[in-house]
Amino acid sequence: MQLDCYAETVPVPRFLFTIRRNRRQAMTHKGYCLSNKVLRVMKLITILLTVFCINVSAGVFAQHITVSAKNKPLESVFAMIEQQSHYTFVYRDEWLTGTKPVNLSISGGSIDQVMKAALQQQPLAYEIIDNTVIVTRKASNSSPAPIQTLASINGRVTDEKGNPLAYVNIGIKGTQKGTHTDEQGSFKLDVRETDVLVFSLVGYTPREITVGQQTVINISLVAAISDLNQIVVVGYGTQKKVNITGSVASVKGQEIAKSPVTNICNSLAGRLPGIRAIQNSGEPGKDGARIDIRGFGDALVIVDGVPSSFEQLDPSEIESISILKDAAAAVYGIKAANGVVLVTTKRGNLSRPKITYSTYAGLQSNTRYPRYVNAAEFAELTDESQINQGLAPVYGADKVQQYREGKPGFESTDWYKAAIRKNTPQQYHNLNVNGGTEATRYFFSLGYLNQEGMWKSGDTRFNRYNFRSNISTKISKRLTAELNLGGRLENRHYPAAEAVTLMDQVQRAYPTYSLYANNNPDYYAVTNFSQNVLASMNSDYSGYSAQKFRYLSGIAALTYDIPFVDGLSAKALYSYQSGTANNKKWVKQFNLYNYNAATKKYEPGYLGNSPSNLSQDQQQEDNSLLQLSLNYTRTFARDHHVKGLLLFEQNQTTKNEFSAYREFALDALDQLFAGASTNQKNNGKASEAAYMGYVGRVNYDYKDRYLLELGFRYDGSYKLAPEHRWGFFPTVSAGWRLSDEAFFRNIARTVNNLKIRGSWGQMGDDGTTPPFQYLTGYKYPSGGYIFGKNIVSGLNPSGIPNPMITWFNATTANIGFEAGFLQNMFTIELDYFSRKRTGLFAQRSLSLPGTYGATLPEENLNSDRTQGFELVLGYNKKIGNILLNVSPNITWTRTKNIYVERASSTNALSNWRDNTSERWTNMIWGYKAAGQFQSQEEIASWAIQDRKGNTTIKPGDIKYEDLNGDGIIDGNDRTVIGRGNNPELYYGLNLSASWKGFSLTMLFQGAANYSVLIDGAMRDPFSNGSNAYAFFTDRWHRKDIYDPQSEWVPGKYPSTIANGLDNNKGVSSFWLKDASYLRLKTLEFGYALPKSILSGVGIEQLRFYFSGQNLFTFDNLKFIDPEMPTNDGTNAAGNGKYYPQQRVLTLGLNLQF
Repeated sequence: MQLDCYAETVPVPRFLFTIRRNRRQAMTHKGYCLSNKVLRVMKLITILLTVFCINVSAGVFAQHITVSAKNKPLESVFAMIEQQSHYTFVYRDEWLTGTKPVNLSISGGSIDQVMKAALQQQPLAYEIIDNTVIVTRKASNSSPAPIQTLASINGRVTDEKGNPLAYVNIGIKGTQKGTHTDEQGSFKLDVRETDVLVFSLVGYTPREITVGQQTVINISLVAAISDLNQIVVVGYGTQKKVNITGSVASVKGQEIAKSPVTNICNSLAGRLPGIRAIQNSGEPGKDGARIDIRGFGDALVIVDGVPSSFEQLDPSEIESISILKDAAAAVYGIKAANGVVLVTTKRGNLSRPKITYSTYAGLQSNTRYPRYVNAAEFAELTDESQINQGLAPVYGADKVQQYREGKPGFESTDWYKAAIRKNTPQQYHNLNVNGGTEATRYFFSLGYLNQEGMWKSGDTRFNRYNFRSNISTKISKRLTAELNLGGRLENRHYPAAEAVTLMDQVQRAYPTYSLYANNNPDYYAVTNFSQNVLASMNSDYSGYSAQKFRYLSGIAALTYDIPFVDGLSAKALYSYQSGTANNKKWVKQFNLYNYNAATKKYEPGYLGNSPSNLSQDQQQEDNSLLQLSLNYTRTFARDHHVKGLLLFEQNQTTKNEFSAYREFALDALDQLFAGASTNQKNNGKASEAAYMGYVGRVNYDYKDRYLLELGFRYDGSYKLAPEHRWGFFPTVSAGWRLSDEAFFRNIARTVNNLKIRGSWGQMGDDGTTPPFQYLTGYKYPSGGYIFGKNIVSGLNPSGIPNPMITWFNATTANIGFEAGFLQNMFTIELDYFSRKRTGLFAQRSLSLPGTYGATLPEENLNSDRTQGFELVLGYNKKIGNILLNVSPNITWTRTKNIYVERASSTNALSNWRDNTSERWTNMIWGYKAAGQFQSQEEIASWAIQDRKGNTTIKPGDIKYEDLNGDGIIDGNDRTVIGRGNNPELYYGLNLSASWKGFSLTMLFQGAANYSVLIDGAMRDPFSNGSNAYAFFTDRWHRKDIYDPQSEWVPGKYPSTIANGLDNNKGVSSFWLKDASYLRLKTLEFGYALPKSILSGVGIEQLRFYFSGQNLFTFDNLKFIDPEMPTNDGTNAAGNGKYYPQQRVLTLGLNLQF
């Protein structure tokens, strides 16, 4: 290790002399460098000796030295002297370069004799101070340079946008002396006027500044095309990305803001590896979006260190999002086994107040939804279905033709078009203020979002108001306080009928029925199934559903830098969150009408929602969290960096719910007190939950090269018995940056970054199992007993207790490597991961007699394993003023059951079909389709599949493979026909380019290895009395459907039959569609006006942009949106009863003063 040593002038009395030492980069002693402390001691001793005129020469020359050297390097001579004496040599290595070999033979000489002989004819001189021999270059004939004294300078380092850069290395060129910036980008250093400062930070282009007469140096660094220097939020702290040993993905808030989404989850789709955003609906305020990490399940969300949700956060409030995907999540304990999403909101910066206004306005439209048949097509398909069942046609050829021509009384009604708007508006506004001084920093934000829904009644509306206030202040030199407040208000308004109900009414309405009785908009008409979607969507006519949600969070924290222990700080944090939901559903009785042409009167034909009723409920949830922690950060011997954390955490949750119901004879007033007392209902619920945990973690790195992290979490859950309540969960990770090794230097310009890392950890989870299963519980009232003529209420046991139930355990492992080539022009990151869960909760498959009166408890029985890989590539290039970035990512993940509790199989077939242990999940069983029958002859020769000798089978019907070869298609021929509805492969592609003020960003996102099972009316036209989808017109049918002797015309689908035999309706590979897709998820084109134009009017930044979401999709589904929900239990995409995904086009601007 080398330290910097300077020449200084030491002031002494006139009668004494001045000792001058030349400036040196290194003072080497057997490969080591003398510290500044040693030099100070030397100076002090010299001064004292001189002041008191102590003649120490006798002592000095008393040391006798023997040297015998033949063609020896000068350095070897110095080593011989050090071995025989107490002298220490100080010199610069390069001064010995080019010196002549020494030929010397002295026995018992003094140090002066030896040194004079050794340096004879050498370009070197020497000076002896105490027991130190300082070797210097011989002075030239020119005048000596003036001796410079040290002066203190300070400054600040920022990026191109003025944001502070932490941990920037600041070195004095030609020395090893230096410092680094703090978290605010500030630094302080003692230098000379001639010194050259080198500012460097991984990921930024280094800069050199000559000190000169400057006392304050403020500079900015230009980002190189790399993100290794990025400070990433990890568990209870931050780390430089270059030092991370776990699998962590992150995205900056400014990238999220480029996608003007209403739900933050959707902005992450395709952007980060291992992350899948799932959206169940396009309905405003109810899209049900959530994050799945590596196929593990719903992730735990932490906002500013506190468990929370982030779906409805304002994007303008977010500083960054980090995803902990492996053992790095273990420090968050309970509920972290599926991974953790860390959201950090913005903080104030050291700057004047900066005001930023962001806004956009846009139009939404359905991405994709199948078209229904018109009246003529419907009539024809209906008659065909009747004839195929041996029944008489309903309409006949003449009426079909009249519908085709649209004659009076034979008009076609497009219920989808009548109910759904083509475009719906949305708008967004945010105003925030950011700034601060050395003492106090602040960030304030106000946001507003408005969305309207697709129903033409205009009764679907969503309004969201967000606010945030983050303030930090230095109370004293060592004490810092933070107060972070956040909140939002959400107002939702919908028709009383749910979206899925309204879509069902659109699907079931026949195009041969009118919207209104006698085409009079004042009277909604009775339809083929009575209901009329126009009446159901009209809140004034049939009622509404209103939801108000209020959320408030507060985080107060104190951080104290403990004196006398460098790097040690204590922190206390308390958080309180309160959420209140008020739901009100007003269901109004209404009439649908028929028109009596004879009497010319409108007659009620259907009474809906009878009687009028009102339901209200209020839900209150309060969460409190206390954290006490000690943090330690210290660097030893310059290269050994240590971080430590000890933390105690306790959180508590209380929930209360109250609901009430009233019926109304009159619907003039939608208030509970106005309802009737008959049939009134009320109910209530309350619950409490509490957890406690201890966290420990140590991080160590040597020169950012060898990385190690050790941690643990010790958790306690209220759900479990005292003897099984606590669980200890350890974690370890390590990394090695090979690119920093000496043996790597030869290829460092080609491969500038190479790191391998691995992690292992255990996490515990108490799952969704009900609490207190270890206790005997009772239900009251539950049943009763008859004593004489009286029934007395009784109680029953709620179940058999299980005092042994405990945590299920998730063990994760991750191996990864990262590489950067050509100064990170090309990058690659590859991870393999595995998670094994044991002790999953399940009930034993045992039968208990009904007289037992209790159910079996849950036990830790099941187990599974999930494994996969992630790959991220990057290309970054700056060509003049053009900056290009290309980054594809791909993730594959799959889960296998190890053991699943089930009843014993009765035979081999049952065991093969029903035993899911040691099998992959996400599989669909059904019949394997072998195409479609082409002729009656083929039908006659095929295996029996209708139990009637194939007499009901027609050309075009689906034929199934006889897998067991018994000549009969039945349940024994069912097999795995394909993947389920969870993608095993998902991927994304980020593309961006910028030139001067112009920028273009494109985000592609997709998934593969999964399927959509066509179901309901999409598989069975006229199912449940519904209309038929237009794609069914491409079906096998007679050339003349009314002539059973006419030839068959081939088509894509079987011939139409309503509610007929199940030959074509069963689950088979024919209806299982590959749902793989690639979608342009986001496109943004923007332009920022030059600052030279804006500075004159006091504007710092003005940027306009156009953005589009879900613009187009490459897939094979054609009429179904591949991102529609298929795993919510309803198979909504498969049956068509869903609120479609939205395509959004927006225009926006960002303005900063």
